[in-house]
This record gives sequence, structure tokens and C-alpha cells, in this order.
Amino acid sequence: MNAKKLIAGCALAGAAILCAGMAQEDDGKNVVLLEETYTVKSGDTLWGIAETYCAKNTGTRRYILEYKAGMEENNPWLVERHGMIYPGDELRLTYWVKEGER
Repeated sequence: MNAKKLIAGCALAGAAILCAGMAQEDDGKNVVLLEETYTVKSGDTLWGIAETYCAKNTGTRRYILEYKAGMEENNPWLVERHGMIYPGDELRLTYWVKEGER
């Protein structure tokens, strides 16, 4: 096995372990994934919606670019439309909250 493949494999394994731990906050509290459907209004931007819903994410640390990428995963049509949204579009949005904050 060449060294580059070994390093890449270790990096992927480390990332998987890190992501597996994201379901718990640093203080060990359990978190719950919530899902909402948001209907786009006139004047909305994808970035603005991401800012609003990323702020609701109190269960884990999450960065805005990561949240926006998650929006695209939950709504594959965003990628097909190059991130263009229009009034009436429905977005499936998710965020983590500490258990009991629902």
C-alpha cells in the first residue's frame, strides 16, 4: 500500500470518528435532530435562510457553510438549479437542539 493511500485512509477514518461524535454536545447532553419545511418568500436568499436556521442549531457546533451544504443534501434540486430559489419553493431544513429544548 502506498503512503498516500494510507494517509488518505487514516484521514477518512478520523473524519468518520469525529462525525460519529457529533450527536452529542461537548458536555455530554443528548441532542435531537429536528426537521422543518420552509416555504420561500419573496426577497429570501439561500444564505439568509441558512443563517436563520443555522442559528437555531443549538445542539452542536455547526458552521454556516456546512449548514448550507446540508441544505443542498436535503434538497438535491438546489444543486440542479445552482442554488436558485423562488417564492413558493419548499425547503426541507434540519437542525440539532439539545434534548428538552424542543
